[in-house]
Parts: sequence; structure tokens; C-alpha cells
Amino acid sequence: MSQTSSARQEGGLQVISRLVELSKLDTLYRDLYFQRARELMSTMLSQAAYTNIKENAAALGLIERQLRAAVERGDWKRTGELTARVRRIRDAAASASNQTMEMAGAVYDRLADIPIDPFSSGFHIFFKGTTEMLQQWRQQAIAMLTALESSDTPKRDFYAQRRADFHALQISLQPEQKATTAATAGVADLRQEALSALDTGDLSQLDRVIQRLMQKSEEKEEKQATASLSITEATELGDDLLFSFSEATMTAAARLGLAPARTQSRRRFAHLIPYGWQPLYLQSESKKWAQGRLAHLMHASDNGDHVSDAIEFYLLNPFITSCGTHYKVCLLVEDLLVEDFNEPEPRAAMPRTELLAALGLESRWGLSRMEIENTLLQHGPRILREELQLDPEAFRLVAIPPDIYTNLGPERGWGQQQMWTHFDGYWVREGGKLHALAGGDTRFGGTHDVVSLDPAYTSATVLARFAVVQRRRMRTWHQG
Repeated sequence: MSQTSSARQEGGLQVISRLVELSKLDTLYRDLYFQRARELMSTMLSQAAYTNIKENAAALGLIERQLRAAVERGDWKRTGELTARVRRIRDAAASASNQTMEMAGAVYDRLADIPIDPFSSGFHIFFKGTTEMLQQWRQQAIAMLTALESSDTPKRDFYAQRRADFHALQISLQPEQKATTAATAGVADLRQEALSALDTGDLSQLDRVIQRLMQKSEEKEEKQATASLSITEATELGDDLLFSFSEATMTAAARLGLAPARTQSRRRFAHLIPYGWQPLYLQSESKKWAQGRLAHLMHASDNGDHVSDAIEFYLLNPFITSCGTHYKVCLLVEDLLVEDFNEPEPRAAMPRTELLAALGLESRWGLSRMEIENTLLQHGPRILREELQLDPEAFRLVAIPPDIYTNLGPERGWGQQQMWTHFDGYWVREGGKLHALAGGDTRFGGTHDVVSLDPAYTSATVLARFAVVQRRRMRTWHQG
């Protein structure tokens, strides 16, 4: 390889590396960063070539053992064939540097590793993040976007917009974090005072300090249960997510099996939003307090068992979208495209639509969430841009979000079968482990039923239904 070609490849790998790292910080646009990274990687090492090298390298040990056995047997024809095969594998591996293979693995193999947006309110807790850490990550994102503006000029405007968004991002400790920090410091001082009293033998002083420590412990438990949970005013929701699809988009959508839909407003639930998930809910006392407040605030008409359970579930637990951003039920009217076919009997044979073909899927039954995320990340932006003539920066192709399924389902007869439908989004469990959302089984609440599954879980009674949604519904701190 010439020095010029080598330098060009090194520069390309640096761009790809920045795109991969940015996808962990600017998760709302992760799919677009990966799409660009795959485009650039394909000019250096195609996915087919990468897969071939990886599979051959994995088999090399077995082939070399077969070669040794052939030599020991004196099977010279077989020896020649295996020698040539070993040589081809080694030459192919040598042609792709370790760095190239590593970057290819990042953009071709790890698409379904959904990152949690560290900047979504409260989600720093899953990283044990501090203000300083978040500010450092913010500066890293700005630096990488600035570098990409000059090194990847075809996407310069996109990077500039994202850089401006990060510049506008304000990071500070939440009030409960400050209170907790102050309380911890106070307790530490009292403990030191108790130790000093013990060292000097002043038992009267020790008794007084112990009493103050016990009092602080009781106050701490009370504050943890109620801190930041007394807000009662409704949240300002902003404008509805209205959009008029062009005639060309409507024609293409019909061919793919997608139909336009508009959700109904659910602004009446806005007064419940202030009780939505926050880090304090990881403490059972705070969560129980909020649960009691929600039960008091919900109107009688909303208190059917399945409805109230679903409201509590979505409000009191941490969820992310497939973009990694904090998932919150959208209460606005919104326009979208959705596969609106009738819900089938479990395991029923279904036609392979043009959308499934464009996604490279043979069936919509029995897919794991990992398979779904992989194919959507690979093909979603292209389908939006080339097939539907929609801007991938403004729209995203996803598994149907749970709040849209619940909103549109009753009038379409969904939720009447003993089966589940994949929902966009994940429940963030202990340690940041993600459980994929699904629901819709008539036995457990129909359109209000929701369960969580391992992302690798497959079942012949879990269905994939896709929708094209506005990316605005997935925003948290983002401005652009």
C-alpha cells in the first residue's frame, strides 16, 4: 500500500472511530452515525469481506490441524490443498490491519448494543456519573463533532447542528443530588466527632453526637421518600407533532404496507408527568410515596386495573427508546406511518410485504429484538431516504412504540389475540441491563399489556409491527 493510500485509510479509520464514539454520547442520532460509519468502512473493507476474514480466521486452527494430519499420513494432494487454503486465509488477514478489523467489528457486528443516553435527565445514575464527568463527555462530543466538520465534509451541516445542540446543553447536579451530598457530608462530620469523643473518653459528648446522628438518619429517610416529589402542576407539553406527508411519500408508503395515522391527544394525563421516573425511585420508599400520590391523582375513569397498572409502570420505572434516550409516553397528537394490518392469529402465515423485503426479513414472527435492531439500523435510514423520500434526521423507522400501540390499537382491533407485539424501547434494570418491551396479549390487558423480554429472546408468538415516527418524540435535552 502506498504512503498516500495508507494515510487516506488511517484518516478514514479515525473518522469512523469518532462516529462510533459519538454514537454513545449523541444516542438520538446513533443510527445516522452508524450509517455513515458503514458507508466509509465499506470503501476499505466490505461487510462480506470482513465476515469472510473473521470466519476463516476462526476456522484456521482446525485447518492447520487437518494439514498436520495430512502430512503425517503422507496425503500430499490433501496437504497441497490445505496449504493453499491456509496461505489464502493468512494473506487475507494480513491485508486488513488489526485496527481495520476492530473498526469493522464495531460498525458491522455491534449494532444492537443500545447505549443509554448519559445526558437524559437522571440517567447519569446508571453510569455513576457526576457533573464533572458529564461536562467532560459534553466537551468530548463537541470536539469530535468539530473535527468531523472538517474531516467529513459531506455531512458538515449535520455535524454543525449537533455541535450547536451540545453547546446549548446545560449540565448541573439535580437538587436531590446536592441535598444528598450535603447530608452525607454532615453525617461524616458527626461520625468524626463521635470518634473524637470516644478517643478522649467523653461519653456524655458521645451520647449527644449519637442522638444527633440518629435524628439525622430519621430525617434522611423522610427526605428521601419525599424529596422533589411534591410537584403537582401539569407540565407544559408544547405543540402537537403534526406533519403532512407528500403525495410521493404516501404512494411509496402504500407500496411498503404503511398507512398514515394520527394519534388522539392524551393531554389530560399531563398532571401526572411530574411524578415520572427519577433516580430517587431506585429507593423503595420514594417509589412507594410516588405510587401513592399517583393513585390519588388518577381519575376514577382511568383507574381500571390494566390502565392504572400501565400508567404506574411507565411513570415509575426508567425506560429508554431504541435511540437510547429517556422514553416517556407521548401525550400529544402526532402524525406517523404505521403497518396497520389486522392482528393475526398466533403463528398465522402472513404475506411478506415490500417493507419486510426492504428490511431483509423473511417473516415478522419469531424475531429477537437484537435481530430487529440490527436490521433497522442497517436499512432504516436508507428506506426513509430512498423509498419514502423522508429525511432520516427528522424521522426514524422503529418497532411500534408502546404508547402508539395503546393509542391506535382499540379502533383497529389490536390486543385481541394471545400473542405479543414487539414495542420500541427498553426497561433499564439494575446495573443498566436492558429488557426489551413487548405487549398486547389479550389475557393480560390487551392494548395496555406490557412485558419485558431479554433482547435475545425469540418466540413464534411474538410479532414485529413497524412504524415511521418523528424523531422529535424521542428527544429529551436536544434542540435541533
